[in-house]
Amino acid sequence: MDEVDDILNQNQVEEEEDDEDDLDEEIADVADPANGNDEEGQDDDDEQEQNMDEEEEEEEDGEEEDMEDEDDDMDDEDEDEDEDEDGDNADLNGSSYTKVGSSKTTPEVDNGRTSAYDKIHMYYSELARNAVLASDYSITPTAAIPIQTHVHSITMSKGLKYLFLGGQDGYIRKFDFLNTIEGKLSLTILQKHSLVESISNAGILLSYWENEVPQTQKDMKLTKNGKEYEPKVSPVHSLEVHSECLYILAGQEGGGITLQGVRYMEGQIGHYFKKHTGTVNQLLLNDDETRFVSGSWDKQILDWDLHTGHCITEFKGVPAQISTLSFRPRFSTVELSSLSHNDEENRSKADSSRADDDMDSLFGDDDEDQPPKSREKALSRDASFVKDTDTKPSISDPRDVLSKYSLRTRKDENALLSSCISGTIQLWDRRVGSAPQVTLPRDKATPPWCMSACWSHDGDRIYAGRRNATVDEYDLRYTLRASKTLKLPKISGPVSAVQALPNGKHILCASQDNIRIYDVTSNTSTPFLIVPGHHGGTISNMYVDPTCRFLISTSGNRGWQGTSTDTTLIYDIDLE
Repeated sequence: MDEVDDILNQNQVEEEEDDEDDLDEEIADVADPANGNDEEGQDDDDEQEQNMDEEEEEEEDGEEEDMEDEDDDMDDEDEDEDEDEDGDNADLNGSSYTKVGSSKTTPEVDNGRTSAYDKIHMYYSELARNAVLASDYSITPTAAIPIQTHVHSITMSKGLKYLFLGGQDGYIRKFDFLNTIEGKLSLTILQKHSLVESISNAGILLSYWENEVPQTQKDMKLTKNGKEYEPKVSPVHSLEVHSECLYILAGQEGGGITLQGVRYMEGQIGHYFKKHTGTVNQLLLNDDETRFVSGSWDKQILDWDLHTGHCITEFKGVPAQISTLSFRPRFSTVELSSLSHNDEENRSKADSSRADDDMDSLFGDDDEDQPPKSREKALSRDASFVKDTDTKPSISDPRDVLSKYSLRTRKDENALLSSCISGTIQLWDRRVGSAPQVTLPRDKATPPWCMSACWSHDGDRIYAGRRNATVDEYDLRYTLRASKTLKLPKISGPVSAVQALPNGKHILCASQDNIRIYDVTSNTSTPFLIVPGHHGGTISNMYVDPTCRFLISTSGNRGWQGTSTDTTLIYDIDLE
């Protein structure tokens, strides 16, 4: 601006000097007309030269101004590019920052975009928190997926977008779960005939593929044209999917584990894990999805590294075929090391009790009504605790409940629970060694059978389903023996699946006849309610999503004994 003012002042001075010269010339012309004509021609020439000089100066000044404007524009473009780069870096790093030497920050749009995952995580965490604080649950079936085979395994992707089911027929099925629960497809009249009235939605099948077993070239059987081979298919006994559906792990009957593509190259085998020698019926991915744990009928529990594809830890000491494998919840107040020193004494007592089991009924009906003295002591010691504090686990921050990466419930990956079909329940600590830290003893009245076991939501108790229509509760804070026995009607049959609910007061028990929601703190004669939907057939899995909004039950014998209803049911869970 100062340069422009100087130029304007200079032009004004020149114009005033020109006016004075014109006046002098007019006076000279009046005094001397003859000389005036000659000087007039010279003056015209001088004026032309002066005008040309002024035009050149103005052009030079205009060029300088244009150069200055171009420099300013280039500087503005550089600042804009720097701001864009800063915004991109903020998007990659998940946070925005202020430029050095500038008061500007990244735009609000960028801040909203980078915090979208935080908002979703907080929303899911609040839902999970509300489920913990709920006093009761109302469960209603709304959708059904008819499948004419035994369903052995189930897994869910991030945000409940896709549901994967694995069956005895050797196929992995991928369903659109969100559109299924929204009712985008309805069941036919024939499909609804044997179901309750509240079930009207049908599962939306997106794709399916075979659980193929890799073969060497010499073992392949070629077709008649010699260009194709007959694939070898295995029943899908276990499934675990990546949260973003990049891959899925599938356990096979021969002991192999295949890593198959889902989002890209669906069904194509990317890697083959082979160390087990029996059916792999348990798979667990860790929180950051860099490792997974597998359990098999060959009495092995293996810890795998997904970066290298090698087994890094082998847990030894499993007495029978594994039926359940699960990580412990993060909020447990019990240290496994404090329980291990009493394990040897409990083993000797358990062995003496097993020696007497051979003379008793397989279902333990004779001694069912009279609990052992050890259990009576445990019940009397725990009575006051159950009334006062057996409610909800303490969670300081609701954001700690779910993983921000996978939106799944966060677990203590160092502690493992395993149950065997023989009835043995063991606790493992991968930080200490490969041997079991604790083996929970079985009472004399308990038959040697366990198809399912689970942790309570706080990780301080364990529930194990038994053959004689009961569920044993182990409170690890006081005793290693069963502190309570939850009894179901004898006609209900063996308990094939158990699942604890987040409030710490209710568990789901699946039997041959029905699924029941059991209040473990109730002292009434009928402390359970029947969940409508399932009737007849063996329940192989019960999946409750991390926010406790949906329940999924599958039917199948998991390779053991039992019949199937050929239907997978989806339930809505309402908090009360």
